[in-house]
Amino acid sequence: MHAYIPNSPEAVSRILALSMIVDGHVSPSELRIMHGAPFLEQFKVDDDVFDRTLRELCEDLLDAAANRRAGVVEIDPALLDALMLDIRDPLLQICLWKTMVDIVHADGHLDERETTLVRRAARAWFGQAHASDAFSTAALAS
Repeated sequence: MHAYIPNSPEAVSRILALSMIVDGHVSPSELRIMHGAPFLEQFKVDDDVFDRTLRELCEDLLDAAANRRAGVVEIDPALLDALMLDIRDPLLQICLWKTMVDIVHADGHLDERETTLVRRAARAWFGQAHASDAFSTAALAS
């Protein structure tokens, strides 16, 4: 897995990309949500950085896949937790988490893998006690 500087545009882009691909496909509505996120400019995430990071993420996941022929790539929970630790700025965590929730709701279908990703992010950034409640509240508000 590529190593990125904490809070870097690449670290942010990787989390956004994970939010889009975790269910096995990227929908146009997810891309619209991501591009509309107001914090991206502040944290220097542009199209080139996002596209490069998405490609690197896909390459990394395929390289690590146990059975590439099966067409399914499983992400180790410990790896997910490690990737979340690349986002350390509290304001960035909040902005990114809200955008993740918006992305996973964008296509009108909430997949179990999307739920798992968002809950792991909440647990990593906001603590165990609030992870489930925060996501449930966000899901209800959508």
